[in-house]
Amino acid sequence: MTGDRVEKLYIAAQRLYPERFRVAHSPAMLQAFRDARHDASLPHPQLISLIVTDFAKSLVKEHLAMVRDAFGRPALLFNAVVLAGISTVLALFLYAIPQQVLRLGANDPQIAMAGDAAARLEQGQPPSEAVPAGSEVDMARSLSPFVIAYDDAGVPVASQAQLNGQTPVPPRGVFDYVRTHGEERISWQPLYRDGQRVRIAAVVQRVGGTRPGFVLAGRSLREEESRQEQVLRMAQVAWLAMLALIVIGTGVFGWYTRPRAA
Repeated sequence: MTGDRVEKLYIAAQRLYPERFRVAHSPAMLQAFRDARHDASLPHPQLISLIVTDFAKSLVKEHLAMVRDAFGRPALLFNAVVLAGISTVLALFLYAIPQQVLRLGANDPQIAMAGDAAARLEQGQPPSEAVPAGSEVDMARSLSPFVIAYDDAGVPVASQAQLNGQTPVPPRGVFDYVRTHGEERISWQPLYRDGQRVRIAAVVQRVGGTRPGFVLAGRSLREEESRQEQVLRMAQVAWLAMLALIVIGTGVFGWYTRPRAA
């Protein structure tokens, strides 16, 4: 490649620089390029390598400086921060609302099951008949709903479910609350093994009548929590996408509204 063609290519490449930098420094850069070309002590391959390396470094540096200047404008930076805050709040709502809907919806079957079992017990049915018979539910593995009946002291008297070979009992405070308020809806976490706990969406209702007690209807939260994790991931992706759009949009707006060279 002839010297004139190399110089023309260098001049054309200078258009990659920001306009203000190009107007201010292009003549000096071109003169430095010409001086280097006529330096007989510098081999041609080494000259080309030096020019390309220096050009690439300075190009990146000046564009980063341009972005910094664009975001350094107070009004532009303030708007970007406000938009980022709005995006964060929106992402939180995108997670919190579906998460609450999923969690509250996990109680729906248990509400009816506990109410029906409590009604049968208050009508005088024995616990073994009031709690529907069927295959025993393994609380650690099964997603099926279940019902457990307790006497007034909180001792199990009939159960569709087992954990570690026995019928688990909620904390005493749950029964005390239900004794006063009539019903409680909880995320129950009975101990399984090796420190692991099973998370259960449970509805506990008070049983009145001549043989008072309590009824607990529950089912595993495993599937609901898996869906909540999916909602969280989608909210995170949406949040990152909104932040990326804010950064890109602010940069583009800053570029087109930047002060122009005279």
